[in-house]
Amino acid sequence: MSAPSNEELAAQSPSLSPEVGLKPMRDLMRSLGDRSRPPAKNILAKAFKDFFTSRSGNPSVITDFHAQLLIVTWKHMKAHQEELEPDDWQAVFSTESLENVLFVLSEAKCLPESHSTVLRIARFAFLELCADQGFGPNEISRQALTAYIMLLSLNGNPEEARHVVEKFWNKLRKSTPSPWLTVMRGFAMKGDRRQLRKITEELEKQGRKFDQASHQELTSILIEQNLLDAVKTMYECPISDNLEPTLATKEAVLKFAILRSEVNWATTIFESLPQTPSSETINIALLWEVAHGSKASDISEKLKAWAAENPEIPNSLSISCVNNLIEFANSTGNPQLAADFAALASQWDLQPDLQTHMLQLESRIQAGDINGAMECLQSLEDIGSVADVNLPLMNKLITMLCLSGHTDKLFDRISALLDPLVESNVRLEADTVAALTHMLLYRHDWEAVSELLRPRLGSYDSEERTKIRKSLTTFIMDANQETDHVWEAYTLLRVAFPETGVSTRTDIMTAFFKRNRSDLASLVFGHMRQAENFAQRPKPDTYARCFQGLARAADKENLELVHNMLKLDLEVELNTRVLNGLMLAYAACEMPEKSMEIFRNILQSDEGPSHKTIAIFFRVCEYHHNGTHEATKMMEKVKQLEIEIDRQMYTAYIEALAAQCEFERAVEAIEKMESETGYPPTRNTIGLFYNAIPYQYWKDQVEEWAESRYPELWAQLEQVNRTEHEEGPKFDDIRNEITV
Repeated sequence: MSAPSNEELAAQSPSLSPEVGLKPMRDLMRSLGDRSRPPAKNILAKAFKDFFTSRSGNPSVITDFHAQLLIVTWKHMKAHQEELEPDDWQAVFSTESLENVLFVLSEAKCLPESHSTVLRIARFAFLELCADQGFGPNEISRQALTAYIMLLSLNGNPEEARHVVEKFWNKLRKSTPSPWLTVMRGFAMKGDRRQLRKITEELEKQGRKFDQASHQELTSILIEQNLLDAVKTMYECPISDNLEPTLATKEAVLKFAILRSEVNWATTIFESLPQTPSSETINIALLWEVAHGSKASDISEKLKAWAAENPEIPNSLSISCVNNLIEFANSTGNPQLAADFAALASQWDLQPDLQTHMLQLESRIQAGDINGAMECLQSLEDIGSVADVNLPLMNKLITMLCLSGHTDKLFDRISALLDPLVESNVRLEADTVAALTHMLLYRHDWEAVSELLRPRLGSYDSEERTKIRKSLTTFIMDANQETDHVWEAYTLLRVAFPETGVSTRTDIMTAFFKRNRSDLASLVFGHMRQAENFAQRPKPDTYARCFQGLARAADKENLELVHNMLKLDLEVELNTRVLNGLMLAYAACEMPEKSMEIFRNILQSDEGPSHKTIAIFFRVCEYHHNGTHEATKMMEKVKQLEIEIDRQMYTAYIEALAAQCEFERAVEAIEKMESETGYPPTRNTIGLFYNAIPYQYWKDQVEEWAESRYPELWAQLEQVNRTEHEEGPKFDDIRNEITV
């Protein structure tokens, strides 16, 4: 069973509310997963109907989450169709409701990962509309058929759309535009040239033609969708009577190809135009020149040469020509070239229009020039109209401003840009929402983050949600932020992104350990342990990192709590790394007998001890009542078995002897360090010896010995601050960090 969705968790929070109809359907999905009692059928029928009714005027976006809930609810209601009260049956299975399902789905933006499920829902509704309810087959309306054909064609199944057109052709033959054009659009999106050719041939057999106007219309639609391969496929589709595409189609495709660096493919199209520029082709001719490297000065000279041959050409220049050139410069990410082309407007006595200002704004955004972008904005009378003309550009502008800082002045500028978009209920791009989230988090405006995310998260797919979630995780991992603020952000993350994986949650847990807040880190671990979805529960690595953090904090209370969770967690394998962490944590909490018990478990396990187990064993010996004996015995075994002794392990051995006040033994070990390990003592070796040995008397002995035997190393240590502890002073930031 999947983890709770943000919509469901939203219903539990006063600051986050669910979309219409989703919660009962989510409750149904949960009940089917855990075999509990499902919601009442009348509640589900109402939820299903309300979901589509609320979207009739504004279909918005259908995500895979929406689609999964809808299909589960449909199947449940269908299985209990005979038990429904008349009103509940009408809410789901009436002709009006079924047609509304098709209308909403056909007009909504169905995100890619939802396509297959959306088509299944549509197919169920379509078959139900066509079914015999005891009075003969239903007479499905032409509008419902058209919506279903649109759904199939644009969501990856034009083959079935074609079959529907053929089966219901008598009902569809008078439809305008022809449903065949929709099917052709679907095949173009799949790059199926053979099917396109086949449809045009069949249309001619029926006395209908795929004319230049239809070819231009479909090509223009695909250009608007920014589907390069589909545009190529459709442009190359044969037109009836072997006619060529219209000049307008050629120009549109040429511009589209040039702006997407497909000049080679477009060469044949350009060569089909008259080779001498005319008033009709001057725009595309100039764009073709800049696509081949011409600068603003080159363009001016070229125009003079053409005007000498055709005096009408200068009179046919319009601001759209300059706009095309600026747009090309922007497509190559060259703000200076864009400025040079913009200067041609005054040179040619052309008045910039809204599109010119928008393109100049885009070039300033590309250059990261905030002041320049704001100057461009000031030249626009109505900022609201900017969004209508170029919503993607407004998304880029808002994103740039959000990432540039979070001052009150900047916030006010962003709000002025954002308000018209919010009022128009437009769908902001995920990058924009991520940037807004980033800015609001760094302003510590938790309520504003909630208000931003609450109505929007349900309209983004998993990849888009990941972008937005990253803003929260980046803030949480920022060591410069106060812990209370980071915890607020984590709380928002839990509610808004319950799907957050165990890897990210483990990183968050570790970040709290680094903040010396093992209490909060343990809470994060507990949240993982409580997850319904197995994939989000702690893995062996999570336990190991948690125990290591608890060891660093010497947090006995939470260590016992997490250890009890481990005992009850039958899904986690007790590998050596997990047991190493547990052993280290109990040692740090000065519970050596417990550590020794875990060590014996490691010895009896199939995997056995690791190299790190031995270093941890020496750490245990620091606190064990018989630590000196255990440490020396272990070192003898290590040598007998010819186990590699690295610096960390040997230093841990020295610390164990020192912690037991074995001054002479520790000194002897340091003297033999290079011959035993190949590593000479360092400043840290002496510092760790000093830190580990308790009581001022013994620390004075270490200092006296080190000054005499290793004067240079001790001189280096004297530059390090010492802090007073219960067992005497210790050098700061000198520790032998043993990882698991």
